[in-house]
Amino acid sequence: MKAWLNGQYVDWEQTTVPLLSHSFSRGSAIFEVLDIVAGEKGPAYFGLDEHVARFFNSARLSYMDLPLTEDGFRQAHIDAARENQVAHGLAKSFAYYPNIELTALPQNPEVHTAIFCVDFGLFGVRQEDLSAPASVGISSFRKLHPETVPVHAKIVGNYVNAFLAKMEVKKRGYDDVIMLDTMGLVSEGATSNVFLVREGRIMTPPLRSSLPGITRRAVMELVRDMGLPFVETDIRPEDLGSCDEAFYSGSVIKIQPIKAIEGRELGTACPGPITSAVAHRMSEVLAGRDSRFENWLTYI
Repeated sequence: MKAWLNGQYVDWEQTTVPLLSHSFSRGSAIFEVLDIVAGEKGPAYFGLDEHVARFFNSARLSYMDLPLTEDGFRQAHIDAARENQVAHGLAKSFAYYPNIELTALPQNPEVHTAIFCVDFGLFGVRQEDLSAPASVGISSFRKLHPETVPVHAKIVGNYVNAFLAKMEVKKRGYDDVIMLDTMGLVSEGATSNVFLVREGRIMTPPLRSSLPGITRRAVMELVRDMGLPFVETDIRPEDLGSCDEAFYSGSVIKIQPIKAIEGRELGTACPGPITSAVAHRMSEVLAGRDSRFENWLTYI
């Protein structure tokens, strides 16, 4: 497999940094994860423009000067997927400080960029396994407060928070996690946004402490187009116990049903009727069968 590294293709094994590099030892790299879907017209990126824009916003929020343009980075993703002949998989892109640094701030402002494109088939990964119904626990670790770090940026160091939260609930026997913010309100999953359904109405937390998910945005567009009642609103932990359905949204999982929260089963079937309807509509968009939302797809 070939990685796109600073405009050149190299073997994955060549994409290394010293352990004392700033981005390895300080967690200062930024990244994005993009889904490559198997559309009826061929493989396509989902939300490529939105992911690239968020990548550059992460750089801005972390005071990182990127050595390329948004258009250039967008085209690099397309080229890297073609180079690796990805039919259905993902791309993960990075910007990072590669040089050895011993101080809190990098003294050398050089930034490298890299893109990895992976076909699920090469690694035996099945999309249906990634989005299988999940049992969920609530973590005691609170989501980072937006006045401590830029929570809307995908900075590598921020994800220690999510790592610890998910590890905690995994040790309690759950598949995934819901994190609360420092006000005690529902924030998001480890690497996904969360939606609840109660009495036919879909709810999701505001972006006060949550990452502005690309798939979250697409889901919001879809449910409004479907005519389903929807609201962004504060969600309390006790509201989790009274919802009829729940699901995650994310770049790779797309729509992942939640079957139980803290041991309480949701509804009589999983996925529930509204989650199933949203997932079906999303699958139509991903396949390129819904011309109204084809702008979400960039064909490779």
